[in-house]
Amino acid sequence: MALIGFLICFLFFLVFPTAPVWSEVDIDMLKKGVVKITAQFANRQKIGTGFVAGQGKKHLFIVTASHVIEGEAEVPQSITVTFFSHQEEPLVAEVINKEGGDPRGLALLKVGGDLPDDVQILEWDTQSQLHGGEDVRVIGFPQVGGNPWAVTRGTLSGFDGPILKFSGAVEEGNSGGPLLYRGKVIGVIVEIIRQFGNAKPSQIAQFTVDNWPGFSRQVRIEPKNISPGSATDSGDLAGKRLAALVVTTVPKDAEVFVDEELVGNTTQGPVVVGQLPPDEYEVVVKKKGYRPWFMNVELLPGERRALNATLHKGGVVDVTGIWKNPDEPTVVYILQQIGDRVVMREMTTSVLGTMVSAEGEGQLQGNQLSIFYRTVLGTMGQSATTISDDGRTLTGTFQDFSNMIPMTLSLVRSADSPASFGLPGNDAWNTIQGFGQ
Repeated sequence: MALIGFLICFLFFLVFPTAPVWSEVDIDMLKKGVVKITAQFANRQKIGTGFVAGQGKKHLFIVTASHVIEGEAEVPQSITVTFFSHQEEPLVAEVINKEGGDPRGLALLKVGGDLPDDVQILEWDTQSQLHGGEDVRVIGFPQVGGNPWAVTRGTLSGFDGPILKFSGAVEEGNSGGPLLYRGKVIGVIVEIIRQFGNAKPSQIAQFTVDNWPGFSRQVRIEPKNISPGSATDSGDLAGKRLAALVVTTVPKDAEVFVDEELVGNTTQGPVVVGQLPPDEYEVVVKKKGYRPWFMNVELLPGERRALNATLHKGGVVDVTGIWKNPDEPTVVYILQQIGDRVVMREMTTSVLGTMVSAEGEGQLQGNQLSIFYRTVLGTMGQSATTISDDGRTLTGTFQDFSNMIPMTLSLVRSADSPASFGLPGNDAWNTIQGFGQ
């Protein structure tokens, strides 16, 4: 029996190897997934840390803390990202989403351009059972006495509610960086208090980031160039691996863009775009005097996808205003649009008065509005709606991530509101606060 038990244990460790210890982790490889973030304001700059959490066809996605890219009362003039193996030239970053105003919030950035070839995507760890006392590492940019990509050793203290607490030689410049355990991300550093740090656990952080609109959930690697006549350059590859798009428009004579590149005009009929590597693509159709049409398409190997784009007359849609559900008179939705970005505030009226019951942020693409929201109870979810041709109704669904049950949503624009409605104290805000009182 003892021999059988030994063999079982031996086979178990062969099939289910234990997690690597720190001595087996390649720190230099981890550094290639950690970035320096510089937010430039009018009279100062803020430096923080971030890490690569995903890769698109032309972009990398960076996770950091929201306060790294926010000012107390100003918007940064620019945000740049510096990579470990590409330090000579910082790259401009675009904010995809953030938990704005939350001192422990997260932010997601997108970076394109001359990206390093050897960048590493850091892996989330949502499985390790952590109790306190574990040996952790921090890679970042402490501003006092520290080196770039400084590696700091720390000790996990434990949980304080939904926050991981740890000790170590960390400073404000470490904010937004990964808290690492055996080479994987167990949290995102969101707060530094003296030489103690608070991190949002990976279970919450990954869930938040993965459900933000605009984030590529799948890790994508650019296909290598295939030289003609090589062993892999065959009809079998072209027939089974590459994909194609066929775009038809109503009316005709519309321009078709794929990933911001003009690929054709439908004057003579459908536009066919072939030889596309399997990946995610953004398709946009434009015609003067009509609203743009958008769609994100996931192409599978060998797929030939037909898209039918129907354009509607009119200019760019603006959803800024006050929206109501006729069946729920106690709930009002306030939307403010800035470009294609939309901020939402849900106001609920009861016998106690009117309060903010949910806040969210998302994007309007053509007539499709997607918003990621967080409720006052701490739950999160996402809505997906379509705005009518006359711009007066929004219809679609919403679902909380806690139960993933889609619910019908139908809103009517009851009033337009000034661009400054979100500022407490102004007339529009006071009117909103007075609903039901």
